Amino acid sequence: MWQLGRFLFFILLFTFVENYQHNDIFKESLTIKPLSDGKLLTHFQFNVRTSEIKEGKAFSHYKFFPRAIGQIIQSYNARELHLTFTQGRWNYEDWGYPIVPSAGTGVELWAWLWKDGKLDKNWKSLTNALAGLFCASLNFIDDTITVQPKLSFRPEGLYNATELSARAELRYGSLPHENVCTENLTPWIKLLPCKSTSGIASLLNGHKLYDSNFHSMSIHVRPVCQDLECLDRQLEIVQTVSAVVDPVRNSGKRDWSLDQIFGRRLSQACPLAEESKLEVILSENGDYKLSPAVDDVTKNDGDATIALYNLKTLQLETDISMTWNEDVFKYNLNYEQPRVYAHRFFTGYGQERGGIKVNIFNKSTNMTVPIIYYDVIPWFLKLYLHTLKVQINGEEVRDSPVSPIKDLYYQPAVDRSRPNVIEAELLLPPNSITTLSINFDKVFLKYTEHPPDANRGFDIGSAVISSIGEGFNHLHDFMTRNCSEDIPKATCHHFFIRVYTETLLVSLPTPDFSMPYNVITLTCTVIALFFGSTFNLLTRDFVALQPNEGNKNKEG
Repeated sequence: MWQLGRFLFFILLFTFVENYQHNDIFKESLTIKPLSDGKLLTHFQFNVRTSEIKEGKAFSHYKFFPRAIGQIIQSYNARELHLTFTQGRWNYEDWGYPIVPSAGTGVELWAWLWKDGKLDKNWKSLTNALAGLFCASLNFIDDTITVQPKLSFRPEGLYNATELSARAELRYGSLPHENVCTENLTPWIKLLPCKSTSGIASLLNGHKLYDSNFHSMSIHVRPVCQDLECLDRQLEIVQTVSAVVDPVRNSGKRDWSLDQIFGRRLSQACPLAEESKLEVILSENGDYKLSPAVDDVTKNDGDATIALYNLKTLQLETDISMTWNEDVFKYNLNYEQPRVYAHRFFTGYGQERGGIKVNIFNKSTNMTVPIIYYDVIPWFLKLYLHTLKVQINGEEVRDSPVSPIKDLYYQPAVDRSRPNVIEAELLLPPNSITTLSINFDKVFLKYTEHPPDANRGFDIGSAVISSIGEGFNHLHDFMTRNCSEDIPKATCHHFFIRVYTETLLVSLPTPDFSMPYNVITLTCTVIALFFGSTFNLLTRDFVALQPNEGNKNKEG
């Protein structure tokens, strides 16, 4: 009887463990896409979903979901968390839109936090905790940088929007001058279930990654729904790394292989991954060959042809390659440009005043595109809202009925307290260039407020253009994976596509920091000469020499 009871106990324990193991789901994928200018986009994506983390309950178990992120979310009441490290700028005109939304140069952080009476304190603690976790300067996101967007950066998780707006608030901050290096990549890799020992994460070579034309590393934590009513929810963390490499720079051809791009080969899939795959988005034109043979060829929602490799079945030390039948790469000058993109730049000259101008392009020939323009300008640039001008194809628009601005939110800056914020809801006419411009005065800073490299200038973060995802079907990866497989994909296309402009560098009135040195050296020289002569006169004992004594000495 005792042995039967022990046997039943172990059966129940084994059944519990088996059921418990299926609560966390881990998937990994690598997408490779040849770009129109000969460069190559590589996109790593790692998804972990867990049902163990519930709202209002303490986290009791971690399997694949990283404990460090889970504790931060629980401690500071974060509903959603989005952190991106980027170096370089995504070239929308030549590369189109990225597979997942990119970010501006530097570090970008935004999160939805629950209203618990200490939201601002939680935001400050959140930035400090992430700064320590990723060895970054996120603790410098203070009140002068933090903003609360009203129209942009809508939640990407699936839940009741009314409930979220009533119970949570958005906080956003960015550091455009932050550099990205291996000390940020190493803790990022440690959050993965298999680290870099196996799976596609073993290809992440810092020396190759940071030698690319563009690279971006991000973490997105958000709730996702398991059913249409969103009664059953899971918490998902999506870790991505995107890099644009240039094989033409070395060989003059578009030929590539994993060994050439990353300096490594695939050893094996991560044994903890439910799905491990490598996708190659095939070009519509050109004569090329993939080696080894692909496992399957499919089409995504944007009708792009994808060659699929199942990494679970690959042999050890596999090197996937793509060879083009061409002697030298010829640049395509008739490539298709994206529908919406923008360029931003400074106007004016001198150290007293200037202006900001942004050109927003709508290349659609028959569609009016609604967008949201979002720009954060530091407090040391004093904007004048009455100088805001709107032009369409070079002609100024003054009448409100035909103005493309349908809604405008403006937050004036407070010196050393908060930045300027401009958010505008615009309608871009077909095949048009919409220009926004505004003037500003440059503020004189205290000499202690200048950075060590004061003559370099101050970085201004990218402006963000958001648009609804309709018509952007090529962004299939991030959208369709936002829901479970039993939910229609149409319900997943609800969040915004974001386009980032260039970061800017502004030169403020800068004092001559060498003047104190000049004053000190001149003063010290004068004092040394004066003090030395005076001290010599006061301390030296002068004795008069008698003429007779001198003659006697000569005779002797």
